[in-house]
Amino acid sequence: MTSQSDGCPASVSANSQKILSIIKWWIKQIEQNKNRPVLDLSASSIQKLDPSFTCSEDTHTLILDRNHIMKLDHLERSPGLQQLSVASNRLVRMMGVSRLTELRVLNLPNNSIGYIEGCQ
Repeated sequence: MTSQSDGCPASVSANSQKILSIIKWWIKQIEQNKNRPVLDLSASSIQKLDPSFTCSEDTHTLILDRNHIMKLDHLERSPGLQQLSVASNRLVRMMGVSRLTELRVLNLPNNSIGYIEGCQ
């Protein structure tokens, strides 16, 4: 199988290449913003956070607005978060929120939330 200049096999479709470029862009954004107090990943076509995703200790605000997130897990890996915004997603479930002891602002409009772990 031959490879293209971007390292992808020649058989990879144009659609797959577009998805790969979005993923590469998203990873680059995370790396560039990882140690900033505000991590804004709005409108990044995110469907879910990777289980290994964490914010740096310096990050106090995480903005995930206008993505395609249905379930938000692994928030406990970023215990220093003070503000979390997940507005205008497809969110139906959140896990780990109760372990965010520093959280002061939770912004969730325009979702279809049915369950938030730790909230009754």
